[in-house]
Amino acid sequence: MDPITTKITDDEIDDMINHCKYITECVSNKNKDENSLSYLVDSIVLSQSDCIKLGTGFEKLLAEIVTKYTNYSNIKPKNEKGNKEKDHLFMDETHKIIYYAELKANLNLDTEKSKSTYQKCQQIVNELRDMFTGYTIKWCLLGYRYTSKEKMSKVINSKYSEIKDNVFGINDYLQMLCIPYRFTEEKYKDYINKIAVKMFSNS
Repeated sequence: MDPITTKITDDEIDDMINHCKYITECVSNKNKDENSLSYLVDSIVLSQSDCIKLGTGFEKLLAEIVTKYTNYSNIKPKNEKGNKEKDHLFMDETHKIIYYAELKANLNLDTEKSKSTYQKCQQIVNELRDMFTGYTIKWCLLGYRYTSKEKMSKVINSKYSEIKDNVFGINDYLQMLCIPYRFTEEKYKDYINKIAVKMFSNS
């Protein structure tokens, strides 16, 4: 086929942009997902990269809180071939309890990802039972956007119905760990905003 030799002008390209159905009907969605941790942040504007860092910062701080206010050891067993990485893993040697938590800033994942998430949890629990014989395994999938599992939407609950008794908010997690502190909705939002400001206000 011979190449088209007709000259294409800038005006014609602009006109095509203005009349492309997909482009003209596209709408920007600047609303945050209400199921994400960043939804709680209103004191500072966060980029997508900031949102990811905020979640990482929160998870590390939470691990420090657990080790400070309990006598549990923060353990990181060697990831043998086939074993999956664990987010939070603590040992209560006195009472022979292993605490495991998979942490998510946003539980509103698509069907495939939500399924792989709870299946990962189930696999890790089985690994831990083999790894720590004689210990009780207490575990959860922690959706730390929420103060408690009761605050989660029906959509979230339906995605994780297979492990519904082990889907926790932050207060449920603290209760499981026997840490005597509970957040109100207002205090928790303030807490997350303080973390965000500390991390990004000088960026």
